[in-house]
Amino acid sequence: MRRRPSQFVCLLLAFVLACACSFSIPQQSFADVRATDSVKGTPLARAPITDAPDIDAEYAGLCTEDGLVLWERNGMTPTAMASCTKVMTAVVAIENCAPETSMYVTYGAATTDGTSANLQEGDTATMRDLLLGLLVPSGNDAAVAIAENVAGNQFAFVDMMNAKALDLGMTNTHFVNASGLDEDNHYTTVDDYYKLVRYAMGLPLFREIVGKPTATATIGGRVEEFESTNVLFDYMDGVTGIKTGTTDAAGYCLIASVKHNGIELYAIIFGASTPEARFDDAQTLLEWGFTHYRQIELINATIPVGRLALTDWPDKTVDVYAANPATITIFDYSGEITQEVKLEDWGGALQKGARVGTVIWSQNGEVLVTLDLIAAETVNAPGFWEGIKIWWSRLWGGFSGVPDHATTEVFLPTTFAY
Repeated sequence: MRRRPSQFVCLLLAFVLACACSFSIPQQSFADVRATDSVKGTPLARAPITDAPDIDAEYAGLCTEDGLVLWERNGMTPTAMASCTKVMTAVVAIENCAPETSMYVTYGAATTDGTSANLQEGDTATMRDLLLGLLVPSGNDAAVAIAENVAGNQFAFVDMMNAKALDLGMTNTHFVNASGLDEDNHYTTVDDYYKLVRYAMGLPLFREIVGKPTATATIGGRVEEFESTNVLFDYMDGVTGIKTGTTDAAGYCLIASVKHNGIELYAIIFGASTPEARFDDAQTLLEWGFTHYRQIELINATIPVGRLALTDWPDKTVDVYAANPATITIFDYSGEITQEVKLEDWGGALQKGARVGTVIWSQNGEVLVTLDLIAAETVNAPGFWEGIKIWWSRLWGGFSGVPDHATTEVFLPTTFAY
């Protein structure tokens, strides 16, 4: 009679089987993908962590220097932006006042609540030095001092900020103060801030200042040493700016810009839960962006694209090449890239370098690049007697199914692998 295995043996076998399964089937982790997350405007469902950024912030986005939105969360939902307000403060100041203009610090400016550039009542400083105090240590006192000197008072300056916002197409933004302190009706959206950040980074003085991890300013005859609140400088290469912010209503905020291999990306983080999370979020978005938005070489002009048959000859072909190399910046989430080669019918005479067709690269229905194709060598037309010989051979070849001429070939596949 067969003996049944003991309960212990059964449990042991079950344990071994479970362990084996855990090693043989890798566990897939998932990113924190939310209903409001989107890639290039397309909503994302739950996706593997390698395919979507895993971040903490309630409002966030990533865009390119020319305004292509790569990823965002709650991009059109209004929120407070804390000291990221100072980006607009600086823009309005730079565009309405010369950098070397002398400015006076009032009691009201010097005693402004929150972060400080250590201004004191009665100090004088150039606008440039006050901009350093505004953007590097995020001085609220510097924001008010700049506003009062440029416009006469902060209320008039805020009107200028709102006018500039409308000029930039920031239709879901409204400013109430120049510093970013929490107030009713002081809000923006991630979508609006793409426009402001791209514009601000196009101003040389703004770009210079926000790109400084540390700065020295002369204020009231004193030398002030400032350290940037943007600690992303400490652990990412290629950081070019730009601004942090923190208030109860806004949470922890950061606008960060990084440039790699000639590509600059802007990450916007509003409403992160901790000071560290905003920097982690920005780094996650930027690294994800540089992985998926990058330069690729389409063709280097040294490899033949195809072989063109010369129809006046029975067997002659000429290799064809792209007239120039082509390198483009692509976002791989936009879909596959197609390659279409168009070669023209050609007779017997062909000069080296002659245009014989085109190659077209497209992505998602949009043409990316069109290049001319050129002949690699010169071929003369058949002479008189050679032409008669070719005519005679074709006449007889027609009875046996021999082709009149060689076949044009295309070497490129219909899709580009990247």
